[in-house]
Amino acid sequence: MRPHAPVGMPRRGTRFFLEAAAVLGILFSNGLCPAQRSSEPGLAYVYPAGGKMGSVVEVLVGGQNLEKMTSAMISGEGVQVTVVGYSRPLPGKRAQEFREALAEHRKERMEAIQAGTAKKNQKEDIAAILQEDGATEEEIRLFKIMQNQRNDPKRQDNKQLAESVTLRLEIAADAPKGPRTLRLFGKNGLSNPLAIFVGTFPEELRPAPTDPAPPSPPTIRFPVVLNGQIMPGQSDRYFFHADRGERLVFFAQARDLMPYLADAVPGWFQAVLTVFDSAGVEVASAQSARFAPDPVLAFDVKESGDYQLEIRDALHRGREDFVYRITAGRIPFVTGIFPLGGSAGSATTVEVSGWNLPRQMLSAEVPPGEGIQPVPQLANGFFSMDVAFAHDTIPEDFSVEPDNDTGHAALVAVPMTINGRIEPPGDTDVFAVKGKKGKPLVFEVFARRLNSPLDSFLRITDAAGRQLAYSDDQEDMGSGLLTHHADSRIFFDPPSNGIFYVHLGDAQRQGGPEFSYRLRISRPAPDFALRVVPSGINGAPGVTVPVTIHALRKDGFSGDIRLSVAPEGFVLSGGCIPAGSDSVTTTLTFPNPPKPAPERIEITGTAEIAGAQVARKAVPADDMLQAFIYHHLVPSTELLAYSPPGRSPRTPLQVAPGPVKISSATGGLATVLLPKSTRKDGMKAELKNPPEGISVEGVSPCDDGVEIAFRADSEKAKPGTRGNLIVELIARRNPGKNEKPDGEYHSSMGLLPAIPFELAEK
Repeated sequence: MRPHAPVGMPRRGTRFFLEAAAVLGILFSNGLCPAQRSSEPGLAYVYPAGGKMGSVVEVLVGGQNLEKMTSAMISGEGVQVTVVGYSRPLPGKRAQEFREALAEHRKERMEAIQAGTAKKNQKEDIAAILQEDGATEEEIRLFKIMQNQRNDPKRQDNKQLAESVTLRLEIAADAPKGPRTLRLFGKNGLSNPLAIFVGTFPEELRPAPTDPAPPSPPTIRFPVVLNGQIMPGQSDRYFFHADRGERLVFFAQARDLMPYLADAVPGWFQAVLTVFDSAGVEVASAQSARFAPDPVLAFDVKESGDYQLEIRDALHRGREDFVYRITAGRIPFVTGIFPLGGSAGSATTVEVSGWNLPRQMLSAEVPPGEGIQPVPQLANGFFSMDVAFAHDTIPEDFSVEPDNDTGHAALVAVPMTINGRIEPPGDTDVFAVKGKKGKPLVFEVFARRLNSPLDSFLRITDAAGRQLAYSDDQEDMGSGLLTHHADSRIFFDPPSNGIFYVHLGDAQRQGGPEFSYRLRISRPAPDFALRVVPSGINGAPGVTVPVTIHALRKDGFSGDIRLSVAPEGFVLSGGCIPAGSDSVTTTLTFPNPPKPAPERIEITGTAEIAGAQVARKAVPADDMLQAFIYHHLVPSTELLAYSPPGRSPRTPLQVAPGPVKISSATGGLATVLLPKSTRKDGMKAELKNPPEGISVEGVSPCDDGVEIAFRADSEKAKPGTRGNLIVELIARRNPGKNEKPDGEYHSSMGLLPAIPFELAEK
């Protein structure tokens, strides 16, 4: 019923889950970095993760393979970014030399103390000792960091965090506020994206600890954005004064900055916010915001006085990528809206609930067409990544109480989108619909995908009260930031003509004014959406690289989806998602000459639906791993392709056109076209992620190049299966100077363009 419940914030047994997660975190503490080629840059965090409009900010970007990152880019306008410096761990040999120098110094000092020529309690000056040994200031700094990590038993060596690049951000005074995307690029390629924010409030960094601690810690002034990093077992505290009657809002962004950590359970930095009074007594706390992991704490000040705000990890974990931003002050914060959407291309009056709001009603401009879009004015000046508003082209209506039983169920015309609320707790809304046998209907709830806390269920009954269909949680692969897919959906084919009843409620029997929903009732409207992974594609002139396209099919659409790429110069091979398939791995061949910076590209899918050609642009996404096992398609702002400088162009490999038909009896052949001068003997071919039951039988020379023979296992290969074969061609080469002349040596010629295949019927 709820396959993703253990991944998100659990609704029952939270303490047990978090304790188990802590154990897993220790067992797997060495970490797994996100899937990437070994030499490609991988970004793990940026600190601080944002800055104020009209300011200049230095930020540290941590990750791996960052040495040759010479440039950076931030999506949107108004931010200039410059690479300032690079830092990597001190080489092990050099660190050992420094340890030996310190050990020798300490030995000499002990001898001097015993001889009475040195003071016993004199503080050791590590920097001076290492300078005598020839260390530079940078080497001394890196050595101290390394020693601190070695001396902390809770710290782990994480290669994916080991390197860092310093950036300088110049944020224009009129730069649009809100979330942005940061990437680095250079000789190692284009990095994955990281979230970074542009805001309007002053920003502060967590003060560095001092020894001894200051007698009176500095007091923060509101409004402010607090930036910090949590290390193992650490908690950060900020001191502030508040007056009676104030309502202060503290909103932490941690998971907002890095949605999924591959090697952490439950898969993100689970922040906890707590307010203490001057006597150290806890007066308010928050660990989440309903279903969202990032906590929001509304603090109603009962007495004027001095207070402390603490942030820590729920499991007392920490490391460099446990980065946070806390927006704090008497700021407006939206906790819910109603309705959750409106008619496309119109203005909709929206009721807004929350804290410190200047008004409860506002008008939202609804975009044309169908979909879910952010509507900035619904944030009331507070910007989060989660403000969303639905828009649709079918008629809209509102539920009217009483409607909690079949006797009060209003008859709904089809199609219709109903806007309603589940209140009070345990409430159920019931609607009547005329059904006709052979004329299917689709009932779909949009609530959790629109940031409503509703965990919906749908039940369909007949006039006698017999249950005919039921739905609780339906996974939506397009909602990559959700770990509990709590929206419901039913594809209903009426068994007879007559009136049927749709019951909508909360599966946890919760409810309230913020438990809003949109219920769409319509005939099936076959359609599809696309996701392309990864959002940053690295290659070289003439080189072919794999790209995966996911199809999110809707309302029974199962046909072929033809794929194309723009701009011209790029070549997409194997550009078809076969009927009935949810994804296909294609290949993209880079043009020559390359562009000096990452280039924005678009992949479009076209299909025939009800006799019309329907085109949909692929949304760029990244396949992010959570807690060692769960994969999520997390959307990104743009799809970029990049040819790093210094990579030699290649003549693109070519394959004879046409799909390869493979049978278990005769196999199948694909012809690779090669120049006459190419050495063809001893070539090999290797299948990447082969379809079940298909393998390479061998490679043999032919007039036009070489032929690759494929075979199908009659037990495993399913006749009628279609897709692409991704093949690496490997050529035999002559031995090098230091290699044995009688050995057999090979080198890769690269990936072939994707080879479409079809498994023939037996």
